[in-house]
This record gives sequence, structure tokens and C-alpha cells, in this order.
Amino acid sequence: MPTISIITTVYDAKEYLPVTVASILAQTFADFELILVDDGSPNGCGELCDALALQDARIRVIHKPNGGPASAANAGLDAARGRYISYVDSDDLLRPDFLQTLYTMLTESGCPLAACGAACIDENGSPIDRTVALAPDLLGRQDALRQFYDVFRDGGMYSMVTWNKLYDARLFQSVRHDETMFYGDDANIMPRIYAGHQIVCSNEPLYRYRVRAGSMTAGAFSPKKLDDLRLYGDWVDFFARRPGCGDLAAWSVARYWQVFYLFYVHARQAGPLSPALAAGFSAHKKKLNALLGRILRCPHVPGFEKLRAVLFTASPALCYRLAAVRGALAAEKGGTP
Repeated sequence: MPTISIITTVYDAKEYLPVTVASILAQTFADFELILVDDGSPNGCGELCDALALQDARIRVIHKPNGGPASAANAGLDAARGRYISYVDSDDLLRPDFLQTLYTMLTESGCPLAACGAACIDENGSPIDRTVALAPDLLGRQDALRQFYDVFRDGGMYSMVTWNKLYDARLFQSVRHDETMFYGDDANIMPRIYAGHQIVCSNEPLYRYRVRAGSMTAGAFSPKKLDDLRLYGDWVDFFARRPGCGDLAAWSVARYWQVFYLFYVHARQAGPLSPALAAGFSAHKKKLNALLGRILRCPHVPGFEKLRAVLFTASPALCYRLAAVRGALAAEKGGTP
């Protein structure tokens, strides 16, 4: 059996998949299997997966009807035979020492989780001025749940994505991705993966994360993006129940309010809300209303934001109009909103 199972879900990635697979096959740590999960992809991606598998016996292909990214990731987990698990997105790249470095970090530390930083590239593979990295106080070995300071306090993505990590496969014995989610389908597993475990982290940029204008995470605001509000709301509930996580619980509330407001503003800036978006925000606002008291008591929410939260829960439309007027006045004076 292979030491590591790498899971790559494939949907409409024909242009990038060959170079992604090439970077995986070039790893200095060679004892792995690569599981390509063809999620009912169009444009010949399934056939491309089969052709790539003919080039290297370590590649296995799973073909399934389209069910979304979570469904594809679960199919990969179900098929994995390795002692360790890693995820690689179908348009990203690895440095040749990605697996070896994470494997050494994991085995030498005794942690079931190891993570690295990432450099960002554009659609053509050229470097861009953006990185995925942790604050210094979150590096090294520590309680894995502290990684949520990266998400809540620092607004980072290092700790909420699955692709920059190596996992002991036993962490997934009772964990699967939520197939009802289109966005946040990877991040939603992280509390259950982290809870009760140690992690060792480095900012070494062993991963190359491709930023594409047309990718699922870069497109216009859609009702499906409200999955992220559900994700952040679930994290609020998780940390409220978790003993010894009082400060993280407070940070989760602060971040939930920030994300909710930003999502609403971005959606409104595109024009009047569609019926689907209006209904989605209305459904999620019930949770926000219930959290207003915690927002007002939260030490991580500035005073002005607390006033904004009161007005927003009373009338999101009025709050947005007032913010728009304030922003327009500031722009006229050459200031900032």
C-alpha cells in the first residue's frame, strides 16, 4: 500500500490538469498514489484523466456523476489506501519537496497534521504578489484549534483550506465533507480534524496556489456563496460548545458579523438582490439576530461596528443606504468611507 494518498478532484480543468499532475509525479517522495476523481466533468476531462493514468501506475481514476466538490472529495477519501492523506487542487502546482518536507515534519514531530505556506500564481503560472502564510505565533507545533486565529483574527486562509497539508488518514475515520455545501465544502471539516490534536506548521511556500478570474472562488456573488455564512455560523456554534475556547468563541462571533456584513454589501453593490439572494440573506439573518447580544459584548468588535450591527439587524437595507451615502460623501472629500 502507498504511504500517501493524494486526492485531486477534477471538474472543467483540462487546461491545467497535465501540469498539475506533472508537478505531483515529480515529487522527491515517490511512495504515493494519486487519485483523480472525475466529477462528471465536461470537455473531455474524464478522458484526459484516463490518458494520464496510462503514463504512471501510481495514478488511479474514479469516474462519477457530477455531484459537486464535496461529493468528489468524499469519493477520493473512500478510495484512499495510504496511511496519510493530501489534497491537491486540479489547477495548482507543488514544489518537488512538498510531500517529503511535510512527511518529515509530521513524522519527526509526532503530530497527525503538518502544513506549509503557499505562493500564488496567475492563470499563466507567473508569480503574483500574494502569499498564503501564518502569523508567527501560529507557527511550529501547537494545539491545532489555535489555527482558527488565522481565520478569525487575521482573516487568513492558510488554516481553513485542505490543500496545503498532510494528514494522518485516521483523522478521516468519522469525517467526510458536507455534500450539501458548494462553497466551504473543504473548510467545514477543519474543526473536527483539528479538535484534540496537535499540528506542526511552516510558512515555507511548498504549494503553488493558482488564482484564476473564472474560478469558483473568484466569480460574481451568487446565492451559493451564502454557504460561507453557514460555515462561519457553524464555527460559532462549535466554539461556543468547546471547553477552554472562550477567546476563539468571541473571535468567531466577530468574524461572523464581519463576513455577513461584507457579503451583504458586495451583493448589494452588484444591484438589487435577486429573489434567491434576498431569501438566503433573510434565512441567515435569523442567526445574526440571535447573536446580536454576543456581538455587542464581544471585545473583538469595535464600538462603531457594534452600532452598525444594531442598525443592520433592525434594517439591512437602511444600513446599506446610509453606508453608501457616507462612502459617497467621503469620496467627494477625497477621504475614505
